[in-house]
Amino acid sequence: MSKPVVVVPGLQRRDGLEALSQFATIKQWKEASPMPRDLLKEWLKDADALWPVNKIQVDKDLLKDAKNIKVVAQSSVGYDNINVDDLTELGIPFGNTPDVLTETVAELAFTLVVCASRRIVENAAFVTSGAWGKNKQPIKGFDLSRRTIGIVGLGKIGLSISRRARAFGMTVLYHNRHQRSDDSLYMTTYVSMDELLAKSDVVLVMAPLTEETYHLFDETAFKKMKKTALFVNVGRGKIVDTDALAKALETGEIDYAALDVTDPEPLPGNHPLLQTGKCLVVPHIGSYTDRTRHDMVMLTVENIRNGLNKHPLTTCVNEEVNYKA
Repeated sequence: MSKPVVVVPGLQRRDGLEALSQFATIKQWKEASPMPRDLLKEWLKDADALWPVNKIQVDKDLLKDAKNIKVVAQSSVGYDNINVDDLTELGIPFGNTPDVLTETVAELAFTLVVCASRRIVENAAFVTSGAWGKNKQPIKGFDLSRRTIGIVGLGKIGLSISRRARAFGMTVLYHNRHQRSDDSLYMTTYVSMDELLAKSDVVLVMAPLTEETYHLFDETAFKKMKKTALFVNVGRGKIVDTDALAKALETGEIDYAALDVTDPEPLPGNHPLLQTGKCLVVPHIGSYTDRTRHDMVMLTVENIRNGLNKHPLTTCVNEEVNYKA
């Protein structure tokens, strides 16, 4: 009996592919360039599952001739490249990889807070440039203790960040669409968006990208923040109007920014945001550790295996079409 076919339209970790090959035939695009969409549509006609990579847009148009697809699963928490409503309408369960990267992303997020607040990168460059000891002063940072952090999007990762912030002696405010029921347990305080912007010394974004959060941080939002504020984004790049952020840094509306995600992404080395000298950018490495990436691909493989066998996906976004036990 032949194995089911899983399409992987891009490069992927070897350990994940080896695990997948135990029960499926892998049809993989191995070029570094993006896979042409028309070719992907052709491949999907005979496929049983899809493992999206490289932020390929998955919707009814892509799957209209893919009559045998039983499951779509990808190795990420976010899924703004997936039209979940379309998959639900087609009766296809979609799996992502929450939880396994919670602590890893929180570590990176708070690392950005610490590095930016104490200007670690600039002060390290001060030493390597030979300026130390030549009647020049290093760059002053600011303390995190007795400061306030405002987290926009207090989900699992946001809570993990809040624990680290409290360990540094910070007060934690947050804003979600709805107030959480466990504020007293986690020592967090729900406030309006305007109050968060006005009171926070550090504003940290951990929200997903939706129609409501697209360019949530625009020129108006930055003007509501303290001029001494540090802005950190580990959510999604398009939540921030990049031009507005660059302007806010240049004009002194806010003091500094640290980003793991950008718009555009990747960010060109000559981008105006980088020319401000007030922005630390890392290349979307929130979950980029070997252990976490291994765990992510293994959970994806598990979701694909379950879907092919019409068993419930371990982590299913559209539960209404998940397979029943």
